[in-house]
Amino acid sequence: MRACLAVLALACAGWLQIAQGMERAADAALASELAQRTEMANALEVDLLALIERAPEADRFELYRTYDRLRGAWAQVDLSQALLAACRHSAQAEEDAARTTLRDQARFALWDLDEARTQLARDAASATGSDHARISRAIGALLAQVRAVETRVLADQCAYLRCVDAP
Repeated sequence: MRACLAVLALACAGWLQIAQGMERAADAALASELAQRTEMANALEVDLLALIERAPEADRFELYRTYDRLRGAWAQVDLSQALLAACRHSAQAEEDAARTTLRDQARFALWDLDEARTQLARDAASATGSDHARISRAIGALLAQVRAVETRVLADQCAYLRCVDAP
């Protein structure tokens, strides 16, 4: 009987490692998607800074506001990326706490992304110049894409933590 229990325990431990490996694979995919979006955000930031540099003084305030919206929202994405990396590399004993923090961060990031998109849309109506409008639309589209990734980050953490209020 003891031998049977020992074999069963070893088999369950093996399945646990496979399940953790699958969980980490999902984390890696999400991290990769966030990294791709970060490259896109960096390119938009470069374009926007170039536009600010060559814009007339009267147009710079609105351009800086657009820049601030992008950087403010992206600070939350950067934090999500860092927390996701921490979860991927945390010890088993620390993983629940790390994933709880990531879940809470993803919730806040979603709110912040929605706020930034709303403000960008409102500001786009008054955007002067086709370049400003083009970059504002591109930023809005990028924020929508990263919102979808953050939604999956939140869903994965809630699945792991068995949240009652999953998205």
